[in-house]
Amino acid sequence: MNIPKYAKRFQSIAFKLLAFSIIMSLIPLLFLGGYNLSRAKNYLWESVKYQHSYGTSRVVKEINFLLEEAERAITVLSEANGNILIGHDTKEQERVLYSCLTNLPYVERMSLLDAKGYEITGVSRFDVGGSVTIQEKDVENIFKFIKDYQTYIGPVLLDSHGQPYFQLAIPIILQGNDVKGAIVADISLRSVVDLLSKVSGTSGAYLFLVDQEGHLIGHEDFSQVLSNGNVQASLPFLTEEEEEFTKENPLVRTYVSYTGEKVVGAYAKVSGTDWAVVYEQPETKAFSSYIHLRNTFGLSTLILMLLVLGISLFFVIYFLRQLDILKTGVKRITSGEAGFVLPIQSQDEIGEVLTAFNELSEELKKKRELESALRQADKMASVGLLAAGIAHEINNPMATICLSVEELRYELQKTNSDQPEKEQDIDSYLDLIARQADRCSQITQNLLDFSRQERNQNNAYDFYNLNELIQKALELNHYMLQKKQVQVQYDLDRTIPLIWGDGPGIQQVIFNFLCNSAQAMKPGGVLKLVTENEADCVCLKVIDDGEGINSEDLKRVFEPFFTTKPPGLGTGLGLAVSYGLIKQAGGTIAMASRLGEGTTVTVKLPHTKEVQ
Repeated sequence: MNIPKYAKRFQSIAFKLLAFSIIMSLIPLLFLGGYNLSRAKNYLWESVKYQHSYGTSRVVKEINFLLEEAERAITVLSEANGNILIGHDTKEQERVLYSCLTNLPYVERMSLLDAKGYEITGVSRFDVGGSVTIQEKDVENIFKFIKDYQTYIGPVLLDSHGQPYFQLAIPIILQGNDVKGAIVADISLRSVVDLLSKVSGTSGAYLFLVDQEGHLIGHEDFSQVLSNGNVQASLPFLTEEEEEFTKENPLVRTYVSYTGEKVVGAYAKVSGTDWAVVYEQPETKAFSSYIHLRNTFGLSTLILMLLVLGISLFFVIYFLRQLDILKTGVKRITSGEAGFVLPIQSQDEIGEVLTAFNELSEELKKKRELESALRQADKMASVGLLAAGIAHEINNPMATICLSVEELRYELQKTNSDQPEKEQDIDSYLDLIARQADRCSQITQNLLDFSRQERNQNNAYDFYNLNELIQKALELNHYMLQKKQVQVQYDLDRTIPLIWGDGPGIQQVIFNFLCNSAQAMKPGGVLKLVTENEADCVCLKVIDDGEGINSEDLKRVFEPFFTTKPPGLGTGLGLAVSYGLIKQAGGTIAMASRLGEGTTVTVKLPHTKEVQ
């Protein structure tokens, strides 16, 4: 079943680890952060609502207080000085009105009307003795209220200077409850504007006063009032019940203001008038702390995400690197490289797994070495039996041939031949036969050496010095090494102990190594002999820079009758015999080689172990 590459990525341990890290770290954070942000926004919204309600209610109360104070002062004036105001003494009337005017700083003008609505007299804060012209329709509206003994609060008007004001009218009632006239006060809204400026201290917030038609009649920025703009967009569409509700409780909501920006606004009616107070603040200002918190949380989440991602990537790379090391080790083992040791970089569970793998690799190496040794021993034993049989069968005819040659020579010497040339030829033939018989005898002797299970009896074993055996082997091989112009280098440890065993046999082994190295090296090559004293053995290394052996042939160099030499130049028994002698001595032999770079033979012999 072929799995697409992108599907494999999702199934990989790296992806699963990353996904697990991100999910387990970020999802709880996002959930808790979102929950806390939501609660923070709700708390902030309640706080903003309270702040706007409080500010709006305060302004409404202040305006109501202003109206009540003006109404109370003018009512007292009407009740206390009604006869004077209805009398015909104009100067006395103006004095009474002016005394009341000076006590009410927000009243700019006061007028006195008779029962028919005609102005009797009036006073002004800016022009003492001046009069205020009352429009006919205004008089009609005023008398609609005062005839019913009610206070009249008129609409907002603009004076000659463009300043907003409204008229407050109080009836003059004498004995018999007859309305004899009215006192009309022109109250400036500048004081209301000043009040709005004092209340709206919150960042970016502003208060303004509107009438029922949506016109600005008061604003802390008075230029807004002078522009005569329509702020209908800031007014809610309310039912009659909602209108009554807003006289006691401000309505707080979010909407798009007449300025075009989204705001949080509070709306409240001023009782007894057609006015309303509006308290607006841009959403960005009202929720600035929440926006800051949200941005901080978002930035913190991003930083945390990058941090989690970085840490997750670090551990993913760490785990995958350890898995790659383990996978490499498994591949090396399955390819036949038993004993391969993995590097251990930590003492955690992964380190324990790698340690267990190394132990398993060592056990597998020992098992394979044992199996190889058993196979080699079995092969050597089989070949040894065959060689012993062949040598035994050949030795007897060879001995007969040698004896017959000697007998023939003896008989020829006793007989006086008349043909000396023929005698010479016969003698040369006999010499040839004798030499070839000796060669066959030497081959059979090698076969017998190879096939023998014990080279010497225990009583023939003795202590020997490995360095001395090397010198003797070099002397025996001096001619060949000199002929090939081989440069021999020494690195012999003079502190190595004596070894108990078959000294002559080990000398033969060294001799075989020297011969093989000399034959494999080009003229002028370098042959290095090294001895080292290790914990429980003495190590000998024979290192040459010859032709080397390829990996396939290297596996078979200790097999009997296997040779890489040309036909007629080797029997293939030298290394096999050496292998057997080293094993009999209780040691180990190993060969490492690279084609074209040379060969290294390593022999390790126990210190004083008696080999049975």
